[in-house]
Amino acid sequence: MFKRILVPLDGSALAEQAIYHAEQFARIFGSKIILLQVLDPASFRENPISVDPLNWQIRKKKAEIYLEEVTKRMNADFLEDPMPSVDFEFRETESPKSRVEYAISEGKTAESIVNFAHQENIDLLIISTHGAGGLSRWNISSITQKVIDMIYLPILLIRSYYQPKLVVNRVHYRRILLPVDSSRRAECALSVGLALARGEIPEGFASELNSRKPIQTAKTIPSLPTQLVLIAVIKPPEIPIPEPYPPEIEQLTKKLMTVSRRVVSEYLEETKARLQVDCETYVLENSSVSSAIQNFANQEENIDLVVLCAHGYTGQIEWPYGSIARNYIEYGTKPVLIIQDVPRSEFQPTAAEIAFKKVGGR
Repeated sequence: MFKRILVPLDGSALAEQAIYHAEQFARIFGSKIILLQVLDPASFRENPISVDPLNWQIRKKKAEIYLEEVTKRMNADFLEDPMPSVDFEFRETESPKSRVEYAISEGKTAESIVNFAHQENIDLLIISTHGAGGLSRWNISSITQKVIDMIYLPILLIRSYYQPKLVVNRVHYRRILLPVDSSRRAECALSVGLALARGEIPEGFASELNSRKPIQTAKTIPSLPTQLVLIAVIKPPEIPIPEPYPPEIEQLTKKLMTVSRRVVSEYLEETKARLQVDCETYVLENSSVSSAIQNFANQEENIDLVVLCAHGYTGQIEWPYGSIARNYIEYGTKPVLIIQDVPRSEFQPTAAEIAFKKVGGR
């Protein structure tokens, strides 16, 4: 699923918040981790001496030393805590010593990260909201925002101000929030949520999920318990007439909401039965799905991760993210994993991308 994970770093502690999560995902999914640092001359334009050839080589050497140290430390962690032997091709041919690698790129930071991800067949980007520029009043730094907008890949966005639950230097997701809307698109996030809760990927999960048969519990990695929390949000019908509504409309609205609650509750219970893990379900009522998800994530205890599909039942794929995913990326407060359900090849380039390529951009 996630064979190659990319983690951009810039030498700051804030950017390194992504490392703990990358290690945990690598343990569960058997992934190789690639650390990337981009050296951008433009970021030092106020100090012309920084682009002096000698100083530039010094910067590159410092970056190399930093990445070597981080890579060595992470590979040592995997040697002490080897990943489980699940049946993946790359696990059979690689040793834990090579589980983490690094690369250095030169150029504009956001563009370099996106280009590297596409060229190196990255399956998952794990990135912090803030880096060397420090925390700010904005929920996401400009560089991270640019990368998210153009990456067209699954992303795990780590809130740099959010302290994860660590157990023996491992991230522990105590409760994982999975909003669903009964669509196949939204259900694409279930496989990842289940793997994270179990601590492994159950063999043949996708086919079992699509068949809507009970999913058999496979052998798992010994780990602390994780609970899945499935929520579905019911919106009252939008009626384009001023209030107060006529009695017949009020009655129809109440009847519709009653039927919706029953049908959605049945769907959640049926899904819960198929997952066969510790799972809670909630039906929420709110005129704003985004607000309902954010409020629930903030108010419920021990929600350490939110998992969303990039698009929901509306299936509007003109943009890389639907409104629900986009709102949580920009305004949410918990780490969020966005599963991209649309191949990058199906997205049409934006007007800005077309203009950029015309002037020689890559």
